Amino acid sequence: MRFLTFVSLALCLLAGCSPKLASVSGGKYDIPFWTPQLRDNVQTNRYRIAIVKDELNISGIWMVKRMDETWRGAMINEFGLKIFDFTCTANRCKIIHPVAMMDKWYIKKTIADDVQFMLEADNPAYKTGRTARRSLDNDTLTITNKNKALQRFPTGEMAMYNKKRNLTYTLNKMED
Repeated sequence: MRFLTFVSLALCLLAGCSPKLASVSGGKYDIPFWTPQLRDNVQTNRYRIAIVKDELNISGIWMVKRMDETWRGAMINEFGLKIFDFTCTANRCKIIHPVAMMDKWYIKKTIADDVQFMLEADNPAYKTGRTARRSLDNDTLTITNKNKALQRFPTGEMAMYNKKRNLTYTLNKMED
């Protein structure tokens, strides 16, 4: 009996010393990922983007605009060449007109799934929006679902990690 009391007391003390961690799950969206400072649902949003996979690094400008219930956008590299266009809803995301090196079905599917996860993270109608886990640790909001993680840092920088494909997307909002 003493041992059980000691173990219970020790666990309570250890839990009290853990870092601040707030977790919101089960379909509640008290902590939105996309704040009005990071995304405007009326105007065109512009971000600096970098997609990194092992030694491959693609960077440029990512433009996104909401039209009705659909997100439409494009990624353009530093030289002004269009990398791909996309359309995205809570049910489907499609990559349109990719450059030749990305015009493979498995690359388009991976990028479409990642773009959809990034854009629809706050949408409860999104297929994984109901099962995603949200946590807030040191003012960094993290949304995880299976093999993907989306983070918003206190600086306003955002990052999306596709652990299965070892892809990292980094987004920084551009000032108008």
